[in-house]
Amino acid sequence: MEIESTRHQADLALNVADRYDGRQPLFLFVNVSATHVPHGHYLGTSVDSAASQAAALAYADAHVGRLFDGLSARGPWLVIMCADHGDAYGEAGYHGRGIAHPVVWNVPFAAWVQG
Repeated sequence: MEIESTRHQADLALNVADRYDGRQPLFLFVNVSATHVPHGHYLGTSVDSAASQAAALAYADAHVGRLFDGLSARGPWLVIMCADHGDAYGEAGYHGRGIAHPVVWNVPFAAWVQG
């Protein structure tokens, strides 16, 4: 996994938006893989943990925020943000995501319109 993947995707999305002519709706899909394992490297370790996932999220948040700021200057947009699964970090003794546990099943979802 590329440690700077979210930065690269935000850069590319902003570049595409800069060249967009506005004649049709613009669709951008950004997959923020930083929070998927492995993410220990965001804390300088090979061990994945809730803390390294939080560090990965902080990294991704900076670039997603930069993307949203850049898109706001270009007109209205709709964002749908969700996760495909959660991860267990010791809840009820479980670790990982290949289990039937609420921390794996319950994922964040948000949608909002700018402009």
